[in-house]
Amino acid sequence: MDAFIEQSKKWLKRNMTWVYFTLSLILILFPNSIFSPFGEVANRVIEKIGFVALTSGVFAGVLKSIQFSGLFKEELTRVISGSDFLNNRKDLPELWKRISKTIYFEKFPEIGSQLEDRILETYFPMNKNHYNEDVVVSIVIHSITDDFVINYTQTMEYCAVLDSESNSSVVQYTQSITDNTAVDEKNDLLLFEVDGIDRKDNRVSDDNIEKDGKKKYFYSVNIEGKKRFKILLRFQNTYSLKGENFKLLRFNTITRNVDVTVSHPEDVEVSFFNIGLINDFKPIHTDIKNSLSRRHREDIILPKQGFGLSFNKR
Repeated sequence: MDAFIEQSKKWLKRNMTWVYFTLSLILILFPNSIFSPFGEVANRVIEKIGFVALTSGVFAGVLKSIQFSGLFKEELTRVISGSDFLNNRKDLPELWKRISKTIYFEKFPEIGSQLEDRILETYFPMNKNHYNEDVVVSIVIHSITDDFVINYTQTMEYCAVLDSESNSSVVQYTQSITDNTAVDEKNDLLLFEVDGIDRKDNRVSDDNIEKDGKKKYFYSVNIEGKKRFKILLRFQNTYSLKGENFKLLRFNTITRNVDVTVSHPEDVEVSFFNIGLINDFKPIHTDIKNSLSRRHREDIILPKQGFGLSFNKR
């Protein structure tokens, strides 16, 4: 008996449209037939109920047909996932967290929240309205003394590409130098240009000394009014390599397409290593003497990722 009831429910659910349609026709036609035992008023009420049931059945049938064809679902998905709808939401970080939970939260419940926060705060460009593209880094090592003091010039050219839905962003550069005048250390900014316009005057001094004894200077330039901006940076550094014979370059903005060239004297050895990359830099121009070249393509470099150089004197 229970199986019969369950089968009947399934059949009724599958054929609800036709049940509506059949009952509606009966309710419409029966009051106008010779078999109706009711009076005129009752017949009119029954007839109206039939028309209401008919329209409800037709609507249910059409809706069901649209849903099964996928059109209703596709259109609803398009609206909800469209940029216009998402731009009007004020809870996008929370929305991201809810979505990410369906991806990995059940697998790592103990660290799920920390993982979400790190991805959102560090690797998603929440605080940046641009990314960097077609970066060319040129490092010329002039000398490494017997006391292991390095002197080099670094030039970096790249395009800052604005977010398609943003009208402006900020390009920043940080310069640091020791506060100890007895130490042989220099960090001179030679060029800072945006679309060929000198921006070296856009410096803000920070009077606070960092824990490592460094004093920092910040350069900040607003970019707006178009899609791409050409940035040129050049500086010359002199400092001691004692204690740490390496140089690190980590990007602070999502970056795509990077070329690195390092030239050095005959008595200097330079080694290249990757920092945190999924797809590493590839060697190029390996036949050029006293030079090291690397290229990064077909992937992006996330904030805190980059490359490093280690030095030895022959």
